[in-house]
Amino acid sequence: MPPILTTQRLFLRNLRPEDAPVMFAYRNDRRCYEFQRWEDTSLNAIQALIEQHRQDAFLSRKPEQHYAVCTREGSLVGDMAYFHTEKDNCVTLGITIAPAYQRRGYACEILSAVIAAVQARHPAMDIVALIDRENEPSLSLFEKLGFFRECYAESISSYVCVKPPKDRRNGI
Repeated sequence: MPPILTTQRLFLRNLRPEDAPVMFAYRNDRRCYEFQRWEDTSLNAIQALIEQHRQDAFLSRKPEQHYAVCTREGSLVGDMAYFHTEKDNCVTLGITIAPAYQRRGYACEILSAVIAAVQARHPAMDIVALIDRENEPSLSLFEKLGFFRECYAESISSYVCVKPPKDRRNGI
Protein backbone atom coordinates (compact mmCIF):
# COMPACT_ATOMS: atom_id res chain seq x y z
CA MET A 1 0.00 0.00 0.00
CA PRO A 2 1.28 3.49 -0.77
CA PRO A 3 1.96 6.06 1.96
CA ILE A 4 -1.12 7.79 3.35
CA LEU A 5 0.60 11.06 4.13
CA THR A 6 4.13 12.23 3.39
CA THR A 7 6.28 14.93 5.00
CA GLN A 8 9.84 16.04 4.37
CA ARG A 9 11.37 13.17 6.38
CA LEU A 10 8.48 10.83 7.19
CA PHE A 11 5.40 9.08 5.95
CA LEU A 12 2.30 7.60 7.51
CA ARG A 13 1.12 4.19 6.31
CA ASN A 14 -1.11 1.35 7.36
CA LEU A 15 0.27 -1.06 9.91
CA ARG A 16 1.75 -4.32 8.60
CA PRO A 17 2.33 -7.70 10.30
CA GLU A 18 6.11 -7.21 10.02
CA ASP A 19 5.80 -4.11 12.25
CA ALA A 20 5.02 -6.27 15.29
CA PRO A 21 8.60 -6.92 16.55
CA VAL A 22 9.57 -3.24 16.38
CA MET A 23 6.30 -2.12 18.01
CA PHE A 24 6.75 -4.79 20.69
CA ALA A 25 10.25 -3.47 21.47
CA TYR A 26 9.31 0.20 21.89
CA ARG A 27 5.93 -0.40 23.49
CA ASN A 28 7.71 -2.43 26.17
CA ASP A 29 10.39 0.20 26.73
CA ARG A 30 9.75 2.13 29.96
CA ARG A 31 10.40 5.43 28.17
CA CYS A 32 7.35 4.74 25.98
CA TYR A 33 4.91 2.91 28.22
CA GLU A 34 5.48 5.20 31.20
CA PHE A 35 2.86 7.69 29.95
CA GLN A 36 0.69 5.37 27.87
CA ARG A 37 -2.43 3.49 28.89
CA TRP A 38 -1.89 0.32 26.88
CA GLU A 39 -3.62 -2.60 28.55
CA ASP A 40 -1.53 -5.34 26.97
CA THR A 41 1.87 -4.97 25.31
CA SER A 42 2.46 -8.66 24.64
CA LEU A 43 3.51 -9.65 21.15
CA ASN A 44 0.16 -11.39 20.66
CA ALA A 45 -1.75 -8.22 21.61
CA ILE A 46 0.36 -6.10 19.25
CA GLN A 47 -0.16 -8.59 16.42
CA ALA A 48 -3.92 -8.48 17.08
CA LEU A 49 -3.88 -4.66 17.08
CA ILE A 50 -2.07 -4.67 13.74
CA GLU A 51 -4.49 -7.18 12.25
CA GLN A 52 -7.47 -5.18 13.47
CA HIS A 53 -6.15 -1.90 12.01
CA ARG A 54 -4.07 -2.84 8.96
CA GLN A 55 -6.87 -1.82 6.56
CA ASP A 56 -7.87 1.45 8.29
CA ALA A 57 -8.92 4.27 5.95
CA PHE A 58 -7.27 7.51 7.04
CA LEU A 59 -9.66 10.27 8.17
CA SER A 60 -12.65 7.96 7.91
CA ARG A 61 -15.39 7.94 10.52
CA LYS A 62 -14.19 4.62 11.93
CA PRO A 63 -14.02 5.26 15.70
CA GLU A 64 -10.50 3.90 16.27
CA GLN A 65 -7.62 3.84 13.80
CA HIS A 66 -3.87 3.15 14.08
CA TYR A 67 -1.05 3.91 11.64
CA ALA A 68 2.70 3.40 11.30
CA VAL A 69 5.05 6.41 11.32
CA CYS A 70 8.09 5.71 9.13
CA THR A 71 11.19 7.48 7.87
CA ARG A 72 11.35 8.12 4.12
CA GLU A 73 13.78 5.18 4.01
CA GLY A 74 11.06 2.94 5.48
CA SER A 75 12.19 2.47 9.10
CA LEU A 76 9.30 2.24 11.55
CA VAL A 77 9.84 4.99 14.13
CA GLY A 78 6.50 4.85 15.93
CA ASP A 79 2.76 4.69 15.61
CA MET A 80 -0.14 7.09 15.72
CA ALA A 81 -3.65 6.56 17.05
CA TYR A 82 -6.66 8.42 15.64
CA PHE A 83 -10.04 8.32 17.38
CA HIS A 84 -13.06 9.80 15.58
CA THR A 85 -15.91 10.66 17.98
CA GLU A 86 -19.06 11.94 16.27
CA LYS A 87 -20.92 12.36 19.57
CA ASP A 88 -18.35 14.80 20.93
CA ASN A 89 -17.53 16.31 17.52
CA CYS A 90 -13.83 15.63 17.93
CA VAL A 91 -10.84 13.70 16.73
CA THR A 92 -8.38 12.53 19.37
CA LEU A 93 -4.76 11.96 18.41
CA GLY A 94 -2.07 9.99 20.16
CA ILE A 95 1.48 9.24 19.12
CA THR A 96 4.35 7.08 20.26
CA ILE A 97 7.86 7.49 18.92
CA ALA A 98 10.46 4.80 19.68
CA PRO A 99 13.18 6.04 22.07
CA ALA A 100 15.89 5.73 19.42
CA TYR A 101 14.02 8.30 17.31
CA GLN A 102 12.80 10.69 20.01
CA ARG A 103 13.92 14.33 20.25
CA ARG A 104 14.39 14.65 16.47
CA GLY A 105 11.16 16.52 15.73
CA TYR A 106 9.48 13.49 14.16
CA ALA A 107 6.32 13.68 16.30
CA CYS A 108 5.91 17.39 15.55
CA GLU A 109 6.50 16.85 11.83
CA ILE A 110 4.00 14.04 11.34
CA LEU A 111 1.39 15.51 13.70
CA SER A 112 1.54 18.86 11.88
CA ALA A 113 0.67 17.09 8.64
CA VAL A 114 -2.04 14.97 10.28
CA ILE A 115 -3.60 18.03 11.94
CA ALA A 116 -3.68 19.89 8.60
CA ALA A 117 -5.35 16.89 6.96
CA VAL A 118 -7.91 16.57 9.78
CA GLN A 119 -8.74 20.28 9.60
CA ALA A 120 -9.20 20.05 5.83
CA ARG A 121 -11.44 16.96 6.04
CA HIS A 122 -13.31 17.77 9.27
CA PRO A 123 -13.10 21.58 9.59
CA ALA A 124 -15.73 21.87 12.34
CA MET A 125 -14.22 19.25 14.67
CA ASP A 126 -12.06 19.84 17.72
CA ILE A 127 -8.76 17.99 17.75
CA VAL A 128 -7.91 16.59 21.17
CA ALA A 129 -4.92 14.98 22.90
CA LEU A 130 -5.02 13.34 26.33
CA ILE A 131 -1.66 13.82 28.03
CA ASP A 132 -0.35 12.59 31.38
CA ARG A 133 0.43 15.43 33.79
CA GLU A 134 4.06 14.28 34.13
CA ASN A 135 4.66 14.08 30.38
CA GLU A 136 6.18 17.53 29.90
CA PRO A 137 7.69 16.78 26.47
CA SER A 138 4.26 15.85 25.07
CA LEU A 139 2.55 18.78 26.76
CA SER A 140 5.13 21.12 25.22
CA LEU A 141 4.81 19.46 21.82
CA PHE A 142 1.03 19.81 21.67
CA GLU A 143 1.17 23.40 22.89
CA LYS A 144 3.69 24.11 20.11
CA LEU A 145 1.13 22.62 17.71
CA GLY A 146 -1.52 25.11 18.91
CA PHE A 147 -3.33 23.05 21.54
CA PHE A 148 -4.33 24.51 24.89
CA ARG A 149 -4.89 22.72 28.20
CA GLU A 150 -8.66 22.80 28.56
CA CYS A 151 -8.72 20.93 31.88
CA TYR A 152 -7.20 18.18 33.94
CA ALA A 153 -9.42 15.10 34.06
CA GLU A 154 -8.84 13.17 37.27
CA SER A 155 -10.87 10.23 35.96
CA ILE A 156 -8.26 9.56 33.27
CA SER A 157 -5.29 11.20 34.99
CA SER A 158 -4.62 13.37 31.94
CA TYR A 159 -4.76 16.89 30.66
CA VAL A 160 -7.36 17.35 27.96
CA CYS A 161 -5.55 19.43 25.36
CA VAL A 162 -7.68 20.92 22.58
CA LYS A 163 -7.11 22.55 19.23
CA PRO A 164 -10.50 24.03 18.29
CA PRO A 165 -11.64 24.49 14.68
CA LYS A 166 -10.21 27.53 12.93
CA ASP A 167 -13.52 29.41 12.95
CA ARG A 168 -13.76 29.18 16.76
CA ARG A 169 -10.12 30.23 17.23
CA ASN A 170 -10.81 33.40 15.27
CA GLY A 171 -13.90 34.24 17.32
CA ILE A 172 -16.27 33.71 14.39
